[in-house]
Amino acid sequence: MNSPAESMSIVKFRVDEALAGLPPATPVKAPLGDLVAQVASLGFPSASCPTSKSGVWRCSPGVWRRQVVQAEFCVFLEGDCVFTPDGGPPIAIGAGEAVYFPAGSGGVWDIRSQATKLFIVFDERA
Repeated sequence: MNSPAESMSIVKFRVDEALAGLPPATPVKAPLGDLVAQVASLGFPSASCPTSKSGVWRCSPGVWRRQVVQAEFCVFLEGDCVFTPDGGPPIAIGAGEAVYFPAGSGGVWDIRSQATKLFIVFDERA
Protein backbone atom coordinates (compact mmCIF):
# COMPACT_ATOMS: atom_id res chain seq x y z
CA MET A 1 0.00 0.00 0.00
CA ASN A 2 1.26 3.47 -0.80
CA SER A 3 1.70 5.86 2.10
CA PRO A 4 -0.94 8.56 2.31
CA ALA A 5 -0.05 11.75 0.50
CA GLU A 6 0.33 14.48 3.09
CA SER A 7 0.71 18.17 2.39
CA MET A 8 -0.25 20.79 4.94
CA SER A 9 -2.33 18.18 6.82
CA ILE A 10 -4.07 16.89 3.70
CA VAL A 11 -4.29 13.10 3.89
CA LYS A 12 -5.32 10.96 0.92
CA PHE A 13 -5.51 7.17 0.80
CA ARG A 14 -7.22 4.45 -1.23
CA VAL A 15 -9.84 2.67 0.85
CA ASP A 16 -9.25 -0.72 -0.77
CA GLU A 17 -5.50 -0.49 -0.13
CA ALA A 18 -6.01 0.67 3.44
CA LEU A 19 -8.39 -2.22 4.13
CA ALA A 20 -5.91 -4.67 2.58
CA GLY A 21 -3.22 -3.21 4.85
CA LEU A 22 -5.14 -3.57 8.11
CA PRO A 23 -3.06 -5.16 10.87
CA PRO A 24 -4.29 -8.36 12.52
CA ALA A 25 -7.41 -7.79 14.61
CA THR A 26 -7.07 -7.69 18.39
CA PRO A 27 -9.68 -7.90 21.17
CA VAL A 28 -11.47 -4.65 22.04
CA LYS A 29 -10.19 -2.97 25.21
CA ALA A 30 -13.46 -2.96 27.18
CA PRO A 31 -15.60 -5.96 26.17
CA LEU A 32 -19.01 -6.56 27.73
CA GLY A 33 -20.30 -10.12 27.64
CA ASP A 34 -18.95 -13.40 26.36
CA LEU A 35 -18.54 -12.54 22.67
CA VAL A 36 -15.38 -10.39 22.53
CA ALA A 37 -15.25 -8.26 19.38
CA GLN A 38 -12.01 -8.14 17.41
CA VAL A 39 -10.95 -4.79 15.97
CA ALA A 40 -8.40 -3.70 13.37
CA SER A 41 -7.61 -0.10 12.54
CA LEU A 42 -5.20 1.71 10.27
CA GLY A 43 -4.86 5.42 11.05
CA PHE A 44 -2.94 8.17 9.34
CA PRO A 45 -1.90 10.95 11.74
CA SER A 46 -2.29 14.60 10.87
CA ALA A 47 0.95 16.51 10.24
CA SER A 48 -0.47 19.61 11.96
CA CYS A 49 -2.14 17.95 14.97
CA PRO A 50 -0.60 14.75 16.33
CA THR A 51 -3.76 13.82 18.27
CA SER A 52 -5.88 13.81 15.11
CA LYS A 53 -5.96 10.98 12.59
CA SER A 54 -8.03 9.55 9.78
CA GLY A 55 -8.24 6.01 8.54
CA VAL A 56 -10.18 2.78 8.29
CA TRP A 57 -11.58 0.57 11.06
CA ARG A 58 -13.11 -2.90 11.04
CA CYS A 59 -14.78 -4.76 13.91
CA SER A 60 -16.31 -8.21 14.33
CA PRO A 61 -19.55 -8.77 16.28
CA GLY A 62 -19.56 -8.14 20.01
CA VAL A 63 -20.56 -5.63 22.68
CA TRP A 64 -18.04 -3.24 24.20
CA ARG A 65 -17.54 0.16 25.75
CA ARG A 66 -16.39 3.00 23.45
CA GLN A 67 -12.86 4.15 24.32
CA VAL A 68 -12.38 7.20 22.05
CA VAL A 69 -12.50 10.47 24.01
CA GLN A 70 -11.92 12.86 21.10
CA ALA A 71 -14.53 13.99 18.61
CA GLU A 72 -15.08 11.56 15.74
CA PHE A 73 -16.79 11.68 12.36
CA CYS A 74 -17.22 8.40 10.52
CA VAL A 75 -18.95 6.83 7.54
CA PHE A 76 -19.94 3.17 7.74
CA LEU A 77 -19.15 1.14 4.63
CA GLU A 78 -20.67 -2.11 5.90
CA GLY A 79 -22.23 -3.60 8.97
CA ASP A 80 -25.15 -3.48 11.32
CA CYS A 81 -24.58 -2.00 14.76
CA VAL A 82 -26.18 -0.06 17.57
CA PHE A 83 -24.51 2.61 19.67
CA THR A 84 -26.13 3.44 22.98
CA PRO A 85 -24.77 6.73 24.34
CA ASP A 86 -24.50 7.11 28.09
CA GLY A 87 -27.87 8.42 29.24
CA GLY A 88 -29.38 8.32 25.74
CA PRO A 89 -31.48 6.07 23.52
CA PRO A 90 -29.88 3.46 21.22
CA ILE A 91 -28.87 4.63 17.73
CA ALA A 92 -28.99 2.04 14.93
CA ILE A 93 -26.20 2.49 12.35
CA GLY A 94 -25.77 0.70 9.04
CA ALA A 95 -23.82 0.80 5.82
CA GLY A 96 -23.95 4.16 4.04
CA GLU A 97 -24.67 6.15 7.20
CA ALA A 98 -22.48 8.86 8.70
CA VAL A 99 -22.16 9.55 12.42
CA TYR A 100 -20.63 12.39 14.44
CA PHE A 101 -19.57 11.79 18.05
CA PRO A 102 -18.80 14.95 20.07
CA ALA A 103 -15.68 14.84 22.24
CA GLY A 104 -16.26 12.85 25.40
CA SER A 105 -19.08 10.73 23.95
CA GLY A 106 -19.28 7.61 26.08
CA GLY A 107 -21.47 4.63 25.48
CA VAL A 108 -21.72 1.02 24.39
CA TRP A 109 -21.23 -0.47 20.92
CA ASP A 110 -23.23 -3.52 19.89
CA ILE A 111 -21.70 -4.72 16.62
CA ARG A 112 -24.20 -7.20 15.14
CA SER A 113 -22.41 -7.94 11.86
CA GLN A 114 -18.89 -7.09 10.75
CA ALA A 115 -18.66 -3.30 10.60
CA THR A 116 -16.23 -1.26 8.53
CA LYS A 117 -15.94 2.51 8.66
CA LEU A 118 -13.86 5.42 7.46
CA PHE A 119 -13.10 7.77 10.33
CA ILE A 120 -11.49 10.98 11.44
CA VAL A 121 -10.72 11.47 15.13
CA PHE A 122 -9.87 15.04 16.10
CA ASP A 123 -9.62 17.58 18.88
CA GLU A 124 -12.35 20.19 18.88
CA ARG A 125 -10.92 23.54 19.81
CA ALA A 126 -12.58 26.93 19.65
